[in-house]
Amino acid sequence: MFFKKQEKKTGVVFDVGTASVSATIFEIDGTDQRPSVKKTLRKFHKTAVTRDTSHLSRSAVGQFSELVREIDALLKGVVPTYYVVGLSSIFYLGKTETISKKWETPKTIAASDIESFIEEGKQAFLSGLDRADVTVFETLPMGILLNGYAVETPAGKHASELELSIHYAATSRELYDAFVSVIWSMHRGTEVRFSTFPIASWLVLKEMLHSDRSGILVDIGSELTEVAFLKNGIIESITSLPFGIMNILFRIAESERVDLENALSLLKGYTGGVLEAGAAERIRGVLKKELHSWQEIFERVWQKASQESMSNITMFFLGGGSLVSDLKNAVIPPLLHPDLARNLTATVIAPEAFRDKFKEYCCFDGPGDFGLLSLIVSLRL
Repeated sequence: MFFKKQEKKTGVVFDVGTASVSATIFEIDGTDQRPSVKKTLRKFHKTAVTRDTSHLSRSAVGQFSELVREIDALLKGVVPTYYVVGLSSIFYLGKTETISKKWETPKTIAASDIESFIEEGKQAFLSGLDRADVTVFETLPMGILLNGYAVETPAGKHASELELSIHYAATSRELYDAFVSVIWSMHRGTEVRFSTFPIASWLVLKEMLHSDRSGILVDIGSELTEVAFLKNGIIESITSLPFGIMNILFRIAESERVDLENALSLLKGYTGGVLEAGAAERIRGVLKKELHSWQEIFERVWQKASQESMSNITMFFLGGGSLVSDLKNAVIPPLLHPDLARNLTATVIAPEAFRDKFKEYCCFDGPGDFGLLSLIVSLRL
């Protein structure tokens, strides 16, 4: 566990996305180990004619720097114990490696055996990247089979067969160092941790993911959607789709001749059923056009699910796009293959569903902040 009893500690989590960089400040005191959320701040990326990965990386570091300075001023001399940086899929590469071994004579599994498996998986992951300028920032054993049976801690147990499924994520050394140097310019040596949102979400939702069902986590962000495919409760792969809530907001802004902030208000009004009839009909028309594109893009998910022979699927919709229930309904085609349609369930996850895990809950602006929430909650699992 990160936080020792009887000490108040401050932490900051960051959501580094394609549209903005957001941060949430939280505290844990010695009497109640549940976090207290204090404040959420945001910085939107600067617009540019070309928005490639290089531009977004520079903008992300710049907005991150501004947030760190603002947070330092707000904390008035309090040094956060941890900074946790959550990266959108455009900033990292991730993969789950499965390493297995059999012994003719059963042996007692030692901690060193687990360490060697993790290192072997890491080398396999790095060899597949075909580039040397990266750093692995996330290593998580997601599933452990001992003699074919799932276990939590294999060390000390007798076995003739061991299999580990380990998820790794890496980003460029330049980007990693840039984020760390920004924080260390304020507080040298403070611990900085990095995470990915599929893993943070998996940790938060783990109790809801049944090992006998396939799972699909659909995180609809501002400009990208990250789709994590799970089998036997383990993330096997992650796919990025070129669609996000900004696609809809730009169309609403264009149609209604308003800025993006007012476009978001109109969308929330529509989903909440509070718009007057004429405005609701216009927003519905915009959504209908965008949902057709969303359906076509999401076909990649169903194709992959078919190739992986997935069935008995539970789908979880996360992120800002999940506030538009039409999106969830649009991606479940009426003529879905029977193997995929059988017992298919789809659930929208909002941050409010986890408010009981906090001592003080505030400052989250709807489903789009599920990433920030999951970074905080997953720290304590």
